[in-house]
Amino acid sequence: MFGKPTEPPPPDQGALSYFLWIAREWHGIPSAESNSSVDQDLGIYGDDVDDFAAKIVKRYGEWVWSWPWHRFTNSSEGASIFVLFALIWQLVSWPFRGRFSYPSTLDRLELGHIAKVLEKGEWVEP
Repeated sequence: MFGKPTEPPPPDQGALSYFLWIAREWHGIPSAESNSSVDQDLGIYGDDVDDFAAKIVKRYGEWVWSWPWHRFTNSSEGASIFVLFALIWQLVSWPFRGRFSYPSTLDRLELGHIAKVLEKGEWVEP
């Protein structure tokens, strides 16, 4: 990404520090915080989700793959054929909505919640 990442924080610093390290060092997102969501805030999707999860698996085990990632992240890469229509809709409706963005249909999965799941040792709903 932006040069060689620093060493990961030791496990005794907690899961959250490890996820912040992954987001900041490996994915190049210096603004990552505990309330940052994987998809909506950090923009981690497609193959990057697998890379993100693989780093979690490396430290916390294979059970991470059984999480419902599909509810929280978009696993497809590239643009849909409808992207042009969505862009036009965004431009036309912008003055009425007050923002220029396409709302995500995915649930939020925040780094702090991932840390809570790992500390508990089982999947819990956000």
